[in-house]
Amino acid sequence: MATKTAQLADALWKEFPVITEYGKPKAFIVDINVFRQIQIILDNLQHKESESEDIVIATSKAFQKLLNQVEKEDNSLSSDWRREFHAI
Repeated sequence: MATKTAQLADALWKEFPVITEYGKPKAFIVDINVFRQIQIILDNLQHKESESEDIVIATSKAFQKLLNQVEKEDNSLSSDWRREFHAI
């Protein structure tokens, strides 16, 4: 069974004419509407901002407190780690 990526690649090969050079594929021919859609997708990928949840976590005082506490402690497991975890 082919993966979704392979299925998508197969669909692209079937959907768009291919220009070959010396028997090797070199380019796809796409209409301007498809090109614009690809352009939008690439622009979104290039200008992707971090998720708002990431910003909330990074600026959270509780997260910073937890991070500082973890950095101070050694790697040994606490005898009462469940209570400490739920306290956080």
